Amino acid sequence: MMNSQWIQKFSLENQVAIVTGAAGGLGQQLARILLDAGAKVILTDIDAERLNTISQQLDPSQQHIFVQSCDVTQKQSICNLIEAIEKRFSSVDILINCAGILGNDSLIMEVTEEEWDAVINVNLKGMWLISTAVAKFMMAKSIKGKIVNISSSLGLRSQLGRIPYATSKAGVEHLTRNMAMELVQYDIRVNCLAPGWMNTQMVTDLLNGPEGDKYRKTIPMRRTAEPEELTGALLLLASDASSYMTGTVIRVDGGYAYCGIDD
Repeated sequence: MMNSQWIQKFSLENQVAIVTGAAGGLGQQLARILLDAGAKVILTDIDAERLNTISQQLDPSQQHIFVQSCDVTQKQSICNLIEAIEKRFSSVDILINCAGILGNDSLIMEVTEEEWDAVINVNLKGMWLISTAVAKFMMAKSIKGKIVNISSSLGLRSQLGRIPYATSKAGVEHLTRNMAMELVQYDIRVNCLAPGWMNTQMVTDLLNGPEGDKYRKTIPMRRTAEPEELTGALLLLASDASSYMTGTVIRVDGGYAYCGIDD
């Protein structure tokens, strides 16, 4: 019989978690996992209207969810988020950095400066900005916090036509390692979760399109992941079960990242 003491380490009861990019398909699913584990969840996204709709779907009673729109590329917007959190909660225990954009499917010589800046600003700069703001909040209150950065298989793997996105995600993984080394002295652990092909509407549309079979064959497991298949990895990194882990990247991608280069 399994010792319940160890199972309890995965619980997020009475924990307060921020999820950025919560209006997106992946962010919404990550928020659901945190709620199911007992956390109070702060949903943030630049899309305030969709955020309100999703909050009603996740928690119709609105007892365990707090909604605050935020543009992670803007310092003032992040300051407004922190101020709103301070008024509502006494602490923030977990930050899930899920805000991100894919960008256009362009080769390196075709990518415009505007496209490059848009992806890097959200996926990398935005993560740095909100992470430092939340880390300062945790440090000021002596919180043993957990920061989980969301990367991608393309943080390690090369793929034609995704250079801004892949570069940003590689940066996310190195940012994770550097943040971990600097924040460990404050009892703040920083780790990274790198999903592969997830069964979201965007991915489903792509795999059902004319090149769907080509993409599917690049996945060793030959299928996309269901969102709930991130549960184990997310709860490990967001909970006390990973108390001796920092600077780690966990890949949940059916082997996709290690399958070579494709176009």
